[in-house]
Amino acid sequence: MLQYSIIHSKLVGHNRLELNTSMKLTITPQRLAANRQNARKGTEVWVEKRQAFYQANPSYCLQCNTVLPQEKKNNKFCSRSCSAQHSNARVKGTLKKPRPLCAYCGNPTKTVRAKFCSIDCTAGHQRKYTPEQAAEVRRIRNREVAGNYRARLVAQTPADVDREAIRDFYAACPPGYEVDHIIPISKGGAHSLENLQYLTVSENRRKSNKLI
Repeated sequence: MLQYSIIHSKLVGHNRLELNTSMKLTITPQRLAANRQNARKGTEVWVEKRQAFYQANPSYCLQCNTVLPQEKKNNKFCSRSCSAQHSNARVKGTLKKPRPLCAYCGNPTKTVRAKFCSIDCTAGHQRKYTPEQAAEVRRIRNREVAGNYRARLVAQTPADVDREAIRDFYAACPPGYEVDHIIPISKGGAHSLENLQYLTVSENRRKSNKLI
């Protein structure tokens, strides 16, 4: 016979334990074997119920659509081969997508996500005018500026000025130089021979319409 000693205790006060006398509990070998057999049967019944539930609601492989084993029910694929095949098929499908057309010129783009086929098309889409329209706008603006400048020259040219001497002064301008008004026309300077001088292109750009 097997004897097990069980010691009972009870709490006395706040932190002290008072031990009682030990008690003897007797368990026969037959009763111990019966308890173990009942435990094994309960485990077997529980495993059978789990298997029946999984067979009613199994998990399938995403690639080959076969039933996954119960120990792999949380996996997506039954093997590494199926996982690789699924990934390769997805990549191939992405590469086969048609490339969109350029939003500016209409030619196919280089990548699937690109909107334009080149940097020139991107810049052309952002420009306000086409090259032909931009050239026409520049011509119109230049004509307006030249017309305004000529009007100021006429208004600020003295009546007794020697126009022939002014034309000769412009014709004698050396290469790399420009004719400049010492007192700019925009500042009230006269269009006369005394108010003209030769300046290099860079000096004339730096001077602009300043009084020096």
